[in-house]
Amino acid sequence: MARHDLVIRRRTSIAQRLPDTYQEKLLAFQKHVLKLRKTHNYTMGAIGNVDETPVFFEMPGESTVNKAGEKTVHVRTAGAEKQRCTVMLGITADGNKLPPFVIFKRKTLPKEKLPPGILVRVQEKGWMTEELYLDWLKSVWFRRPGALLRQRSMLVVDSFRSHLTENVKVKMRQEKSDMVVIPGGMTGMLQPLDVSINRPFKSHLRRFYRDWRCGSTEMTPTGRLKKPSLSQMCEWIVAAWNTIPEEMVSKSFKVTSISNAMDGTEDDAVWLTSPDSETSIESDIDSNESSDEQ
Repeated sequence: MARHDLVIRRRTSIAQRLPDTYQEKLLAFQKHVLKLRKTHNYTMGAIGNVDETPVFFEMPGESTVNKAGEKTVHVRTAGAEKQRCTVMLGITADGNKLPPFVIFKRKTLPKEKLPPGILVRVQEKGWMTEELYLDWLKSVWFRRPGALLRQRSMLVVDSFRSHLTENVKVKMRQEKSDMVVIPGGMTGMLQPLDVSINRPFKSHLRRFYRDWRCGSTEMTPTGRLKKPSLSQMCEWIVAAWNTIPEEMVSKSFKVTSISNAMDGTEDDAVWLTSPDSETSIESDIDSNESSDEQ
């Protein structure tokens, strides 16, 4: 196998023909994006994608070491497995990563010192709302590198209701930013962050959590393990985000038919990766994690 450059790969999905309705949505999306790009001639730095993803305070691994023969194995945590925050990630087709925008479930902003390179907001349920999305547009998207030149831009979003309100549409028109909405059920194939970025981002987060938990013996006054603090969560988010390479970001736009060459030479790039998610780009991360655990 080594002589012929062969390796054993794990099956992650079974390829099958897309239903006709999905093929129609895919072609319509490609044509719409191509029409906008030919009309406005966006730069790669003006083509972006944004997505919200949940991040949990406790991220115990799927496996542990234990004596053979025991039917039940207990994994000790701080009891915060369901506590989460919402992380808004944004990227552009030139490989740039926009600052993470984190929403914690609370009423007041944390008083502890937070790391640079991250924006923190609070909301009673920890969810993205229209008000917070407008805040993200103002604080992140309209302040990205090159945005002050007021060149026309394109932002690809999913059909989450906070992205599509009338106030959001008005703001986008005022700032000369075109909104492209991914058809329902197609984010796993057409959203760059879903296809290539979110999973490795969370893999790095789990690694940081595991390393911290292995070395942390701090207890609460009631004798329970301490959960990560808000500042610790922010540090992990920034570190995990910085670990994502620019090449992976720029490639994610090509495999989703957004930044392909307009002469048609890269139209088949959408089939070069698994529609489920980032199998090829993630294999190295998985193998590294396995070796660490061993």
